[in-house]
Amino acid sequence: MSGKLSISELSVNYRLGEAKLLAVNALSFAIPAGHRIAVVGESGSGKSTLGLALMGLLPRNAEVIFENLELDDSTVNMNNLSEVRALRGRKIAMVFQDAKASLDPLRTIGSQITEVLKVHEIVSSDQFESEVHRLLTQVEIPRPELVARQYPHELSGGMRQRAMIAAALAGRPSLLIADEPTSALDVTTQATVIDLLRRLSESGEMSTMLITHDLALVASFAQSVMVLYAGNIVETGSVDEIYSTPSHPYTKALLAAIPNIWADRKHELDSIEGTLPDLTEKLSGCVFEPRCTFGKGRDLCKSTTPEMKALPTGGRVACHFSHEVRSVADIRGSATQVEVKFNLPSTDASKRLVREFDRAIPVVRIQKVSKTFRRGSLLAANRSQVIAVRDVDLLIHEGESVGLVGESGSGKTTLARLIVELESKDSGSIFVHGSELQTSEKKSPKGDVQFIFQDPGDSLNPVMTIEQIISEPLVLRDGGKAKDFRDNVARLLVEVGLRESMARRRPSELSGGQRQRIAIARAISTDPKLIIADEAVASLDMSARGQILNLLASLQRAKGFSYLYISHDLSTVRHVCDRVAVMYRGRIVETGSADEIFVHPEHPYMQALISAVPVPDPKIERTRQRIQKVNNMEFGSPGENSCAYIQHCDLAREKCSKETPYVLSSAEHGTACHYASESAERFSRD
Repeated sequence: MSGKLSISELSVNYRLGEAKLLAVNALSFAIPAGHRIAVVGESGSGKSTLGLALMGLLPRNAEVIFENLELDDSTVNMNNLSEVRALRGRKIAMVFQDAKASLDPLRTIGSQITEVLKVHEIVSSDQFESEVHRLLTQVEIPRPELVARQYPHELSGGMRQRAMIAAALAGRPSLLIADEPTSALDVTTQATVIDLLRRLSESGEMSTMLITHDLALVASFAQSVMVLYAGNIVETGSVDEIYSTPSHPYTKALLAAIPNIWADRKHELDSIEGTLPDLTEKLSGCVFEPRCTFGKGRDLCKSTTPEMKALPTGGRVACHFSHEVRSVADIRGSATQVEVKFNLPSTDASKRLVREFDRAIPVVRIQKVSKTFRRGSLLAANRSQVIAVRDVDLLIHEGESVGLVGESGSGKTTLARLIVELESKDSGSIFVHGSELQTSEKKSPKGDVQFIFQDPGDSLNPVMTIEQIISEPLVLRDGGKAKDFRDNVARLLVEVGLRESMARRRPSELSGGQRQRIAIARAISTDPKLIIADEAVASLDMSARGQILNLLASLQRAKGFSYLYISHDLSTVRHVCDRVAVMYRGRIVETGSADEIFVHPEHPYMQALISAVPVPDPKIERTRQRIQKVNNMEFGSPGENSCAYIQHCDLAREKCSKETPYVLSSAEHGTACHYASESAERFSRD
């Protein structure tokens, strides 16, 4: 297979009643064999539509227009169903965002990969089993014979994503499309999956198209970048060129919106003002002009659509004033500045901040809290136990933002559910604003604690109006009907940056960022003491993410409530939080001010998490060495009286297997590690 893909004049319309929405507009591009390209842009820019069009998986209301599609030196008629079926999975394969939803829960991993082998007649039937094992080995899944017999729910999120990649590779495609393949994964799993995709591409002639809104991730993966806005290609170029000298205002704005883990904490994040244009209307001039800081108001930008033109560096851009864009200094700072900031000593101000909060009133006090779940059938004789939270101590003070970080399965969400009494604790005490939570029958005062969930599309009732959604907590607390709180709803909508007229609309009529603003308005409606934000911006693109985080910060300054900010995105935690608590296998292993934790992490686990965060600079990404978790079997599995991280720590010694280290609650920077000083010294030296 040559793996080369060439597209000419690809357009996609969606029929919406009498109207047509032009989602993709006359795209032309080529991907060489073995090449890694990233397609980036905000939600609604046409990225996923492009991927689904290439796979022939668009919904029935889509109209696809190809002038030409060539793959492996042959022309494909995308309007011919049989040719599309032959292409799908065999020539072009796709890895979707949510492996849990994409894999059949009722079938084993092996049977699902075997189905691909059967459909495309890759190998003979007597080779199915060995080929499945080979594919699972190729995606670096340990014990492939066992995993092939397992069901999706028995695997971790990262393992499910690897299994889905194996199924995509079963057809031996020329092009692999990965649509947001890591957005649901924690930072260390994300890094391993991206590294895997890069190695797979480097090992053969298969091309890879990464569709993502995470531009920091792109720097560690792609060789070239294609920037989409409102269905149009606005810039293409090598990854080095795009990141060092962006030539389109939109590209520059996207790069500026990347949260930087080494930047000053609590400064306002950059975001792109305004929204995408209405693609059901006929647009004139530059599609980005209404939001552009360079061309807004210029007659040429308003009246004339810019043509794609070649750049001196080899890329292409659709901008009348690209020379002006290139001449403006890089507002993100140089790569050198990034590395210097990483090694800055912590400031006395951060220590003073912790001491001030220590003297403040605690909104939440958690003491020695544990929670265990039983796994397996209710009728099974030997049901196993999973200790989700173990002996956790945590304080959240008035007006404070506390970040709770850790990989998936570390216990973060379970701890949050214990605070809001969605789960009952096994032992320990939880005090909310001075009142101890006793049992599920004795609830904390209504509205004192509110939740903002990850996906507002799932958490907002689709049949209710926005007015009903926002007023519901007030109705539950005070009685009455939604209309009785109409003035409250109008005020709350304005406070979260939305128009009052949105009260009559429903969630399906809003964008992801708007829906999350509605969720925030609902959360602050009862003037809570604590808001728990559980991956509140994980499903949003970079620009919308910045807008929501800035909104949360401004609301906190105005109203004085506290946040428990749960996230695996360490860059946003760095910007949002005053203090950070790190969880691993149900235990808190490190706490301290955000400055101390991120600049001088002491626990080997936190060091590994920070090391896995992608740097938005391709030159650094090509040379940096990540800290890898080791598989240390010398001391066996973690026990009741051992360090939880003992299996993955290269500093582990006999003491770690016999004495459980704890965080000292009185410490400004506390670490549950017997060798914290040695670990911190090594990290700063390396």
